[in-house]
Formats: sequence, structure tokens, C-alpha cells
Amino acid sequence: MSQQFDSKEQYPITVSSTVLNFEKVLKSGCDILSMQQGLLLHVTGEHIDVIAKATASLAPNKYLLPPFPVDIDSLPSSQLESCAEVKLWAKQNLSAKDFIIGRIHRVGHYHVVLILANSIEDVDFSYDKGKLSLLDNWLESVLQKERGADDNSLKHAELFEKLQSVANIGVWEVDIVENALFWSSQTRIIHEVPQDYMPALGSAIEFYKEGADRDEITRLVKHAIETGEPWTATLQIITAKGNPVWVENHGMVEMFEGQCVRLFGTFQNVDKPVKLRLELEARQKDAEMAFKERGNLLSRISHELRTPLNGITGMLQAIKFEQRVNIRERKTDLALKSAGRLLLLIDDVLDYTEISSGELTLNKSHFCVRAMVEELIDVFKPLCKEKSLRLYAALSLPKNTYINGDANRIGQIISKLLHNAIKFTSRGHISIQLTLREALTEPNLLISIEDTGEGMDEATKTSLFTPFIQGQKQSAIKGSGTGLGLSIVKQLVDKMDGEIDIRSEINVGTAFDVVIPVTLTDAKQGLLDHDDALSSSLLSIPLSILVVDDNDINRIVLASMLEKYNFIADEAEDGQVAIQKAREKDYDLIFMDCAMPVLDGVSATKIILEEGLIRSQGSIVAVTANTSEEDREACKEAGMSAFLCKPVDQRNVTLELKKVLLSKSFAIHQ
Repeated sequence: MSQQFDSKEQYPITVSSTVLNFEKVLKSGCDILSMQQGLLLHVTGEHIDVIAKATASLAPNKYLLPPFPVDIDSLPSSQLESCAEVKLWAKQNLSAKDFIIGRIHRVGHYHVVLILANSIEDVDFSYDKGKLSLLDNWLESVLQKERGADDNSLKHAELFEKLQSVANIGVWEVDIVENALFWSSQTRIIHEVPQDYMPALGSAIEFYKEGADRDEITRLVKHAIETGEPWTATLQIITAKGNPVWVENHGMVEMFEGQCVRLFGTFQNVDKPVKLRLELEARQKDAEMAFKERGNLLSRISHELRTPLNGITGMLQAIKFEQRVNIRERKTDLALKSAGRLLLLIDDVLDYTEISSGELTLNKSHFCVRAMVEELIDVFKPLCKEKSLRLYAALSLPKNTYINGDANRIGQIISKLLHNAIKFTSRGHISIQLTLREALTEPNLLISIEDTGEGMDEATKTSLFTPFIQGQKQSAIKGSGTGLGLSIVKQLVDKMDGEIDIRSEINVGTAFDVVIPVTLTDAKQGLLDHDDALSSSLLSIPLSILVVDDNDINRIVLASMLEKYNFIADEAEDGQVAIQKAREKDYDLIFMDCAMPVLDGVSATKIILEEGLIRSQGSIVAVTANTSEEDREACKEAGMSAFLCKPVDQRNVTLELKKVLLSKSFAIHQ
């Protein structure tokens, strides 16, 4: 740069003595007006020279720019006031999205112009004419001083002091020969020390946060003294009042006969922008991690779904031509097992997406916790038997213990932990313990599931609840799953304000301890909700039932569940047909799909209830694959009495039958 201004005849400013002052002006301008880069331009009719740059990494690498497309005297002061030609010039030559231009400074026959610019979009900048005027006044005083106008030095110092305060920038200087350190007023303010505080070299370094930050500033200063190279560093200090503050330290070196005699530079409080940057980086990292997780999910699911799908299709094809009853039964069991595995995978994906989107909700009801666990034990006994494992249960609570909670989610926690124990245990046993323990406010349900499996090390335990993360041995096991199970368990326990802990030892086994606060309730409140037995007296009551679904397979499946109790249901393929059938016949129970062509289930329900097309003791039950909280609320507002998720479980259908039968029985005997 100095080669372009090698004589005062060409340009009446001695560059070697003014670059630092110019850079101070530009740096302060960038800070107080929230711009990224600052340039000081020497303008002639033929071209524009870049005298100084505030931020070299953002400013253009070249020092010779084409002339402005308009007359120098008609330059606008901001992009908002600019013509299209000036905007295009700034975009092409400065890569600028936004820019601010100061006033024209005349130096002899030349012009000097200050320009500040942002090179990326979505960066807020503050166009303040008062601050810009203050900046131009400072620049003018520097130019006048360089031309010999020393009478302006006091004004220059005052302006510099004001800008230090506005931009939160202080200056410092170290006299190596005299072993003396100088801090400006603003530097003291940033350190939160009194204005009469006298800094020393040793104590100044100790303000930097102990560890990496203090080590780095020590290294930079030592390197600068040895080589004469300047530095820029963003580090954290701990102020005199104990507050952590991010600062940006710029340092330069003055050498004499190969020896460093002086260090000097600026010291700026950048706490807010650094914290904002760190927050944005954290958000970006979270977004990238979420994107990666979705990719992992799709990759794992596409692989894991193939096994149960192959089992279902293969066994059904084999059954079609199989005449031997015992073989057909075995193949049917295999198909059902594959279907169950497929359902577990789908549930994992749905639960994970629901949790990730923050839509996970708990559906509380009154239920017998011991009965629920006993049912789960009956389900898992055959799975343990297949691997020659013993399953022990110690249920230390009365049989009639009813609690108010989400039975499905608590059962899901226990099921996933039992699945995990069976999967990674090749010999020995698995045990489940259930205890109710009194606490200060409400009792806690304690669930402990132990196995004699391979165990895990501390590193594996640390990442065990992270989605898609499995231990090295675990991930090598065939059919090891999506890697979502334990992550879902942790999220469910957290949602219930509970805690989960892991105890494990390599080659000894693993234990999961879950503690969930619960509310005890009267046993009578839970009998209706979870006793799915239908007495012969109830089954003797006639029911008229309508199944509404646009998918014929779904209608057949639900109708077959009703046929178990000798109830023959009418069918409708959309909401409009359902309304027509309800006008022709009085129904006690309607199973209504929600998403259908012609007319959806929610709209059909509203019309049926408004027109009184269902018996007074009857009910409309939602049967849908849409399981979000919004869908549940929409069904409830429409007047539906219950909400069943597809695929529908026989037990849930039986419970809905029982509710209607009891209601009708009560009406008959009144």
C-alpha cells in the first residue's frame, strides 16, 4: 500500500504515520454503526485508491477500485438514499449488501471518503447521522493534524474519548523499557476497576480467565515481543467484580534496533456479539444434529422395516397354500410376531417425532398398576423362554392399588426396558421389581429391571439415552433396532417428572431404576376403564354398531373384532354415507375414522350429533392414525367420546363396547 503513495506531491498524506489512526477511525465506525468492514478511499476522477481498511478479512483484497458512477459531490450518505448505480458499484466492488458513506473530505486537489459496508444479508446496522457526523469530525481532525494542523489535537483527543465510550473500546500501552502499563478510562470501565486503578503487567494478565484464555494471551504477547508481529484475539476476562466478559484485544509492536520497546492496541467489550454468535453456533449445531438424526432415522428405519415386512408377506404367502393345520398355526404366529415387531418400529418413530416436535402429551386415567404389569409379564415370559432365560417378578404392592397416570406410557417404559434386557442377555435371568414408596408430597412408583447380560462401560452409559447411539457390542447384534428405545424411555420419564438411573458392570449385568411420582386413587374409579371382561348379561343386550372408514381393510379388521362378541356392524366408506345410514337407523355405537374423502369424520360427527342421529346412551369413537394433540382436541370438540389410535387393539374396542353396554343396561333397568 505504501508504494502507491510514495510522495507528498502525489498525495499529501504520509501513509506510514497515519495508517494506525485511520484504522482506529474505521474500526470505531464499524463498531458504533454495526457494520462489518470499513474503508478509507482516496478518490480521483480516474480511479479510487484504498488508503486503509478496518477488517482486512472482509474488505476487498485489491487496493485500486474503479471510479464512482456518479459525481463525487453527489454521493449519497446511505444505501437508502442511493441511486441504483451506486448500489451496483458497492455490490460489485465491495460485495456489499448494505453501506454507509461519510462526507467528502478535501485534501488539496484530492478527496478522501469514508465508507462502511456489510458483506452479508440479515445483519442489522444502525444508520445514525449523529454518530456518522462524529466519526467524520474525528477523521477530519486526523487529516488536519497530518497536514500540520496541530491546533486540532485537543479536539481529536476529545472525539477519540467519546468514540471509545460509544463503541465500548479502550486503549492500552506497555512501555517495555520503563516496565509501565497504561489503561485508558474505557479500558478501566471494561475491567470494572476504579478510575484511579493503576494496572501492573502481572495483574493485567491475571484478569484473563484462568486456563486456555490466559495461556493464549501470554503466548500472543510473548510471540509479538519476539517477532514484532501484531495480534488479534477474542478471549474471556473475569472483571474485578467477578463478571465473565468477552473482549477483543488488538495489539501492535514498536521495535527499535530489532528490540521491542512498546506494545499498544485496543481493548473492546464484545460480550453481547460473542454470546450471540455462540448462541447462533449452538443453534446451528443443534439444527445440523437434528438433520443428521433425521437422516439416521430414515436410514435405520428403511433397514429395520424390511425384516418384519418380509416375515409378514412371506408367512401369509406360505399360509395361502398350506393345508396342514399345525404348520398354518405356526406360520400365522410368525406373521403376527413380525406384525408386532413392525408395530413397535412404527411406534418408536411416531414417539420420537412427537417428542422431537414437543407435542408429547400424557393421557391420564385410573388403572390398576399391578394388573398392568402382570399382563406385561405374561407377554414377556414366552420371549424369555425362547432364549432360555428365567423371568422373576417381585410386585410389592397390593393387587387393588390404583393410580391416576398414563397407563400406556408407563407400560411402554417397562416394555422397552424388558425388551432391552432380553435383547442383550444371553444367559441367566431377568427380574422386575415394582414398589410403591411414600414420599413427602405424593407416593413414588419404583420400577427396577435387572438382567445378567453383558453389561456396559461408563462411556456407553453416558451416551445410552442419546438417539441412535448404541454400545459397540449392541450395534453389532442382529436386529438391534432403531436406537430410539432408551431415548424414548428417558423422555417419557422426564415428562412424568421422574428419574431413571443405570447400574451396570461388564460381564455381570445391568439394572435400570425408574422412579415416577404418582397419585393414588379409589379402586372403583379404575374398574370401568381397565376391566375389559364382558359378562354374559351385558352381551345379551343388543347393540347397533356402525364402522366408518374409507379403507375396506380397516373396516374388515374392526368388524372382525366385533364379531368376537357376535356383534354384526354396518359399514360406511365416508362421512356422508355415515350420515345417511344414521338417518335411516338408530345406532348405539359408531367407530369413526377422521381422515376420509367426501366428508371427514370430525365434520360427520358434528352433523350426526346436531341432528340427534344417535341414541341418547350411544357414543361416537374416533379411530384414526392422526395422533397429535390437535387431532385429539378436534375430536373432543366435535363430541367424540373416545379416541383410538390405529392399529386398533382388541382390548380398547372391548372397553368401548363395555361402556356403551353398561350405559344401555342402566337405562333399561331404570
